[in-house]
Amino acid sequence: MKKVFSELNKTYIALIAICFLSYQQTFARAGGGGGHSSGGHSSGGGFSGGGHFGGGGFIGGGSSPIIIILIVIGIIVYFYLKNKTNLFNDGNDDSAGDSNGSGQSLPEGLDSEKIQTAFLSIQEAWQNKDLKKVRKWISDGVYQRFNAQFAMMNKLGQVNKLSSIRINSIHLSKADVDGNYQTADVSISFTMDDEFISDKYHSFNQKFRGDSAKEYWTFIKRQDAQTDKNLYDNNNCPNCGAPFDINMGEISRCGGCGTLTNNASYDWVLSEITQEDDYSGGNNFSRRYELQELTKNDSLFSVQRIEDVASNIFMQVMEVMSGESDKILTRFSDEETTSSILKNKKEAGDFVFDRLYLNNVDLVDFNATGERLNLNFSLNATYQRVQAGQKLTLIDSEMITESYRMVLSKNIKALQTAEKETVFSYECAKCGAPYSDTTNDVCQYCSAPLIDFNRNWVLTYFNKIN
Repeated sequence: MKKVFSELNKTYIALIAICFLSYQQTFARAGGGGGHSSGGHSSGGGFSGGGHFGGGGFIGGGSSPIIIILIVIGIIVYFYLKNKTNLFNDGNDDSAGDSNGSGQSLPEGLDSEKIQTAFLSIQEAWQNKDLKKVRKWISDGVYQRFNAQFAMMNKLGQVNKLSSIRINSIHLSKADVDGNYQTADVSISFTMDDEFISDKYHSFNQKFRGDSAKEYWTFIKRQDAQTDKNLYDNNNCPNCGAPFDINMGEISRCGGCGTLTNNASYDWVLSEITQEDDYSGGNNFSRRYELQELTKNDSLFSVQRIEDVASNIFMQVMEVMSGESDKILTRFSDEETTSSILKNKKEAGDFVFDRLYLNNVDLVDFNATGERLNLNFSLNATYQRVQAGQKLTLIDSEMITESYRMVLSKNIKALQTAEKETVFSYECAKCGAPYSDTTNDVCQYCSAPLIDFNRNWVLTYFNKIN
């Protein structure tokens, strides 16, 4: 059957190419991870592209109407078969497998079935703007990236419908050891159709056909993790077996035993999604072993995990910049940095992000000054800002990419013992109690300060690089 569809693909793609030879195909795909890709595009009218099939059509003044009708029927049949077979396709493509194409197998416990489940479930979560089904196996940073984008889309009345999703290949790009963790960068090549719809601002409506792209999905798991658990094929706690709370959100704790399901002690956890243009071969931090010596007594520390914390913080700062409560900053930022961020917010004025994608977060250096360890990060984000009102006003005429620098600091003495397993900036690092949206500067349960260099990583510098 695949061969039949393959021949249909070749035939009708060729016909489409003839019909729409003059049609440009450039756009930036949004979708689950955001970023860039290549494929077909139309806005407002599907594949019509402003053209029509009447009169002489696209093939020439003497073309027979029968040929044109056949082409139209062929296109309809092609997309009918494609949508019928590929909508949330199970990914069982001939080229999908458990290796990187050179004989290197995926790490133990991570197979193509889990990766396919992760990919298709994330696409469904994205278009539904609902992460509760995937929260149990995504990192806090990944959660925050998606959750922040949902908040922006809701302000603009946007939804992103996805269809004809097909995984073309799955390959291991890089496997590594990071502290007490294993990491695996998996390349996923895929095609899909997607449609942006805004009930409030119809000028934002767009349709994309045949969006083709490759993304690199980074999974992380502890080396001492249990090997018989699977977070992807059931909805039960891997520790006690209790059913998960369907309202699981910022905090992925089991309501029965209190365990964090996405702590990589049970299964592979999705920790990052990187677009092909932004992927640089995985974690290449040159001073990793020096840093590991300083943090060797903290069994939870790894470069990948701290980059996840940095991405979490970045997205929360961007939410504050675009109108969310300034109080969020009191959970992770020192006073000087908070003042700097709020000053920049005032100067920028009121705006909403139409699109906001964190392209990459990289730990680039560190230093120990006095009693503190300072970690320096480089970040790149792509976005477009708008002013929302009765009529939408563009602040940025197109998507722009800008660079940021961030420093996270913690007392070196605190690194001599294992960090407590909590959800960063949502739970108290001392007692584990959840923070409320109206939190003060101390935990409402145990009165521990939220900004505490002896317990937390604290944001001590944040700025855009001009």
